[in-house]
Amino acid sequence: MKAISIVALVVAALSFFIPVFGVFTAMAASVLAVITFRWESTLSGVTIGLNIVNTAFFTPSLLLSSMDMSDEFGSEGAGELYYFYVGFHVVLLIIGIILSFTKKT
Repeated sequence: MKAISIVALVVAALSFFIPVFGVFTAMAASVLAVITFRWESTLSGVTIGLNIVNTAFFTPSLLLSSMDMSDEFGSEGAGELYYFYVGFHVVLLIIGIILSFTKKT
């Protein structure tokens, strides 16, 4: 499981440099991190934390697409896409923390 968590960390680091599909590679890395959260909670937590920072602050394509949606749908749909992607990582982090606390010793 350590190898999968290291692969997830490497994919999360690479998602910083991928322009458009970086959001999707970050999502895949978060899913891999949740799979290994029970055994390698530190590496998996760092991976999901990197993905949250990447999606929240370093993804201008999300902000641009949410601004395009605000022109089309009014001001109600402006941040829904942005909050969906950031919320996806936050929910996976919460699930991972629950998995970490419920592991059998």
